[in-house]
Amino acid sequence: MPLDPSESRATSPDAEALRQSALRASWTRDRRVSRRRVALRWFAWAFWRYGLALLLVLAAAAAVAVWMLSVSQTSLHSPRFTVMPAQPAASTAPLPPSEIPPIRQEP
Repeated sequence: MPLDPSESRATSPDAEALRQSALRASWTRDRRVSRRRVALRWFAWAFWRYGLALLLVLAAAAAVAVWMLSVSQTSLHSPRFTVMPAQPAASTAPLPPSEIPPIRQEP
């Protein structure tokens, strides 16, 4: 059974249409890739210009916050009272060791 050329032409795409379609697809891909590359360049420039400085400022602020938190935590664990050493009696003679009261310390 021979093929009719008119039928085969209807089922297969035209070479010129196929070439135009391939060119269109290549053009859209090139545009997409170029936009992505330009966006990446802008992002890299903005990061080196502003992002790095912002990152350093945030790191310094975080370090100060951690330091202040540690200082406040240590102040919570400080003794609630301070014991002063016993004052010697009004006389200038030192007390014998058996009469000196012990210095209290917080456990």
